[in-house]
Amino acid sequence: MTVNTPLCFRGKKILAPMVRVGTLPMRLLALDYGADIVYCEELIDIKMLQCKRVINEVLETVDFIAPNERVVFRTCERERHHVVFQMRKR
Repeated sequence: MTVNTPLCFRGKKILAPMVRVGTLPMRLLALDYGADIVYCEELIDIKMLQCKRVINEVLETVDFIAPNERVVFRTCERERHHVVFQMRKR
């Protein structure tokens, strides 16, 4: 089930979207330093459609794995309600 919660940007500290800087470790670090909202890297829709969703119990993350076994996107419970997922159409 998907829940769409509108984001309010007023008075928030935001980690702005940046190329190759929106990985999970950077997003968590930004949250540790007080960010209210963090952006992931922009992902291409077709790549996400090809991914397999995997629960990573070791890291306690949800990983989206490409057919070549590369992690395309990784998230965790800690950033829930704080992360903006960016996806563009190819």
